[in-house]
Amino acid sequence: MSGPRYQRERDLSLARAAASFVRELQPRFLILHFLAWLGYRLYLLGQDQGQGSAWDLAMIALVLAAHPFIEWLIHVAILHHRPRTVAGLRWDYHAARYHRLHHRDPWDLRFVLMPLPAMIFGLSAGAVGLWLVTPTTGSWATAMVVVAGAALAYEWVHFLIHTSYRPSGAFYRRLWRLHRLHHYKNENYWLGVTHHVADRVLGTYPDPDEVPASKTARTLGLEESLGDSAGHHQ
Repeated sequence: MSGPRYQRERDLSLARAAASFVRELQPRFLILHFLAWLGYRLYLLGQDQGQGSAWDLAMIALVLAAHPFIEWLIHVAILHHRPRTVAGLRWDYHAARYHRLHHRDPWDLRFVLMPLPAMIFGLSAGAVGLWLVTPTTGSWATAMVVVAGAALAYEWVHFLIHTSYRPSGAFYRRLWRLHRLHHYKNENYWLGVTHHVADRVLGTYPDPDEVPASKTARTLGLEESLGDSAGHHQ
């Protein structure tokens, strides 16, 4: 995206938020990615090796069980990664730099969605990893349909939270509130976006009233200038 872009429209409707979402490159890629895996799985259903089995159910359960913890780990280890110097070279992640800009101004749409290169790399790595642990091509494709759907759901929920759309349902209202606490009260807690199972298990789901306000929620503890960081994303 080029130039500053903000989502500050008051009382944004869900339809207008969705229209804004699908105009972006990353959501279009994720939609096509999901449809491609779904189409591949449906194709395999017509092949001998593609018939559904207990393995498909097992892979669905595995992906759904692992997803909250993968989401949490990516947030902690990659998005909140602090630059390090290794052998005289600065080691930093493109996605981490992008995420720091997102914390600096959570309303800036340029930095809400995951960078496309990181998205492609992560999904490709997931596909290879699942290929190694699935016993059949059909169950691998089934697992990837779930992974693709989860990735699309993550980006949609995260995008929606950073618009002015007001939550109506209790489930989304809780996600909305906790993610905004992560941005505006303390960046070390409420690290899930689409759910908070991993936060509860791993101890990052405290009572908000008992958590002190962090002075580094907007900077993630790094004092690099916004202009310097933005230079990585031209």
